[in-house]
Amino acid sequence: METCQTSWPLFFKFHYRLAAYCSYYKEQSLGHISLLLYFSFGRIKMLWFQGNTMQLAKHSFQLLLRNLSSSKTALPVLTLFTKDPCPLCDEAKEVLGPYKNRFILQEVDITLPENSAWYDRYKFDIPVFHLNGQFLMMHRVNISKLEKQLQKLEQQGARG
Repeated sequence: METCQTSWPLFFKFHYRLAAYCSYYKEQSLGHISLLLYFSFGRIKMLWFQGNTMQLAKHSFQLLLRNLSSSKTALPVLTLFTKDPCPLCDEAKEVLGPYKNRFILQEVDITLPENSAWYDRYKFDIPVFHLNGQFLMMHRVNISKLEKQLQKLEQQGARG
């Protein structure tokens, strides 16, 4: 097993088990590979893997990346700067519920040491929202503003 360390913020993680990724691997009885992937601002980071061969691991990971990146409908990232407790943040997440299939919600706890810059900037203003890294709104969800920006991004995605 090989381990890679990263200091990047880790927001979304999932464990993806490949059991004979394609029929070729199944026929060759090369076993399986376990990948632990972390999503950070839309990029995939591989933290560790185990498998029978390095070549098989690299090839399988490249195929997985190719399949993930081939999606034409990449969802925008809505970042919520929050802390615990934050009743306004909880209320904002409820208001966003009907729109959750149109973006990826990424929560950033501003009280964590690695987020001290965000704490200094937003400690009196949460909830604060960024859409794809750009400031969008603060204090309360402005549905019309969110809808307008989501439609704009969806139209750009349809053309591009």
